[in-house]
Amino acid sequence: MVVYIWGNLTADNFTPRAGKDTVAGPGQHAGLSAWDAMSAGKKAQGIDVDKLRAPLKAIPDDPTQGGAPGHFAIAPVDETGEVDSTRLDEWALARGTGQIHEFTQNLLDAVVQPNARGG
Repeated sequence: MVVYIWGNLTADNFTPRAGKDTVAGPGQHAGLSAWDAMSAGKKAQGIDVDKLRAPLKAIPDDPTQGGAPGHFAIAPVDETGEVDSTRLDEWALARGTGQIHEFTQNLLDAVVQPNARGG
């Protein structure tokens, strides 16, 4: 399955934002936002979720609890499959530093549709 991260193919775009991507609303999980479809006219990066290496996982929202249909959070998970908030926060701290975090590299390695555009 391919999910899409909107925006450019850059390390910062593939690194969560502290205080935004590290928190979740109802029916959602904290993590880097991704969608199962592209939006018309938007540039996106297609990620093959089967190529993500542990501990990263793409977790779908639960629309019955207020999440958005087709939305996923990409986040590190612990041994029970729950988002590992400590590792997610550590990952987010790498954004804007010029350093590529191992989870960011993991995502970059899973890109199968670079610079795709929604029709």
